[in-house]
Amino acid sequence: MDTTLNQPTCQITLTDAAQERILDLRDNMHKPAMIRLYVQGGGCSGFEYRIEMVREVNDDDIVIEVNPYITLYVDPFSAPYLEGTTVDYEQHTLSARFVFNNPQATSTCGCGSSFSIE
Repeated sequence: MDTTLNQPTCQITLTDAAQERILDLRDNMHKPAMIRLYVQGGGCSGFEYRIEMVREVNDDDIVIEVNPYITLYVDPFSAPYLEGTTVDYEQHTLSARFVFNNPQATSTCGCGSSFSIE
């Protein structure tokens, strides 16, 4: 019996700049590019985006193969809130950060790290 038909999915895109930054972090930290992307309650707009490198995954994680070197893991709770999100990386003179472009977000905070959905 093929159980993959019932597996939840989530469409998330990483720009070239985000992929390059993740690979740089992986190389500097000597860790695999296994990235957990999730949301949690908080922030000034309701939910906060979170991104971190991980060594272990959960059985119910949604696995997104970005390329042969980067794999995203998204928990089932976060997946609906992240559906369609594009993650970019911006670097300016005095700051650098991952930027989340979420088509579902109805409002965001000034720094872009939190959002709300109606």
